[in-house]
Amino acid sequence: MKNMFYLIMILISMAGMACAQTVEAPYEVGKWQGFRTAAISFTFDDGSPNQFTRAIPLFNEFNYKLTMFTITGTSYGWPPNWTALQNAANQGHEIASHTVNHPYLNQIDTTQQRMEFRDSHDAINSHITGQKCITVAYPYCINGNNTICDDYYMAARICSGSIESSTPSDFMSISSIICGTEGAIKTKKNFVDNFTTAAGSKGWCVYLLHGVDGDGGWSSISSDTLRVVLEYLNANQDKFWVSTFSNVARYIRERNAVSVTQLSSSDTTFTLQVTDALSDSVYNYPVTLRRPLPDGWPSALVTQNGQSRNTRIVEVNSIQYIQFEAIPDSGDVLIAKSNISGLYGYNNFMVPVPALSQNYPNPFNPATNIKFQIPVSQFVSLKVFNMLGEEVAILLEKNLQAGEYSLVFNAADLASGVYFYNLRGQNFLLSRKMLVLK
Repeated sequence: MKNMFYLIMILISMAGMACAQTVEAPYEVGKWQGFRTAAISFTFDDGSPNQFTRAIPLFNEFNYKLTMFTITGTSYGWPPNWTALQNAANQGHEIASHTVNHPYLNQIDTTQQRMEFRDSHDAINSHITGQKCITVAYPYCINGNNTICDDYYMAARICSGSIESSTPSDFMSISSIICGTEGAIKTKKNFVDNFTTAAGSKGWCVYLLHGVDGDGGWSSISSDTLRVVLEYLNANQDKFWVSTFSNVARYIRERNAVSVTQLSSSDTTFTLQVTDALSDSVYNYPVTLRRPLPDGWPSALVTQNGQSRNTRIVEVNSIQYIQFEAIPDSGDVLIAKSNISGLYGYNNFMVPVPALSQNYPNPFNPATNIKFQIPVSQFVSLKVFNMLGEEVAILLEKNLQAGEYSLVFNAADLASGVYFYNLRGQNFLLSRKMLVLK
């Protein structure tokens, strides 16, 4: 018996080691994507009408993704609008489970609970293409049987009203904070105070929302409030990472399990192996890594298995770093010396359609941020025109990988007035208006 006990303890220890982070110096892994200070997720329950017609277009405007916890049955609230849900999924939003019938899980037996978890999971996966249903929100924020839930989902949401830690103690009971008329978070100030607290603890704010603009959903919030909150986050995007519930949960688990080993080096290249012990079918989200920029390197390019990865040069405490993203278990990573500094790309996968966001701030003087995305690798141009249609600035003419990008436009040389910026690519032309105000 004693030998059996020691064998079990050894196996437990080995299992723990398999999931432990091992990052070889001088490499570092970001606590949050982009080495931001805190993570923010907006989750919407029940599928009330204005979630589709007002919330999603608003989040799209800022290129932020939300999570829709969907009831798949027809006996509670609004029947699932599969067409609208698929459109949301096509735009990068997460479609997740809120069970079949929205029951009090603590009042039904385990057989019924399994049906609620399994059938909702299967219904979403049968109707929604392009992503997997891997998270759930408990109805009424009451846990069910966590062992059964874990058979179908990698993370589950409750609403204990607290900011979650950077590593939740229980992925089957992740905290959220209720917003709107019935919740603690009603105003921009409420949100910003939460953001500040989350930044102080390097935590994860998960917001629970229902109705929008009085559409009949519980605890309604106005789209005007959501707009000013998103404007604030957009203006502080280097501090706050806004992403879906599942993306943040996956990032945490991958960050905590990642292994980074340098396989070879030369004066102009480094080759890395980035792995983890997690299931690649679920855990395929990129983690953010960095290392000091070697002396004599103006910049760097990063590829993984031959595919370009988001790369930028950042300065932290007077030290310049190569910061990049890599997906564990997706092939060796090559870091190569470069004399060219490109624009900042921050998400090079799951981009369904070309999009050009409204610049922020707007009006502006002298600089503003412009974000855009392209679905396939191609040559793109981004140019600025005056009211007469005359070209006044070329911001970009370059071959880019599929993904999301951000750049800063400085209009110090332009007079006050209205201008247009056009993104032209393969079979598309997108345009938006901006205002220079001096």
